Amino acid sequence: MTILNQIKEMVEVDVEEEIFDTQFLSYINSGISYLTRNNIPINRIDKESELTEWNEIEEDDKETILDWLHLRCVQRFDKSLMTGNSTTRSWIDEELTNILYQLKA
Repeated sequence: MTILNQIKEMVEVDVEEEIFDTQFLSYINSGISYLTRNNIPINRIDKESELTEWNEIEEDDKETILDWLHLRCVQRFDKSLMTGNSTTRSWIDEELTNILYQLKA
């Protein structure tokens, strides 16, 4: 399964639905750029990219990166978070920070 489809499943978007793929790829690659600036050695993806392309990353860390990218996509994709309860936004921000520290350890 592609990285894009794995993230879509995590965000609970139908994998067969492609209308948001460009937007998801933008959010994912923006997150990857952020991780790269924080010395996490991963490359940007396209629609067909697989986890095996991140060959410098250990298997456990690949899942952790997917978790981080999932939360980043939820944060960007779910506009109700901008107008809703700040507790959820704060939790996501804290989780993103904690996961980043875990990856850098």
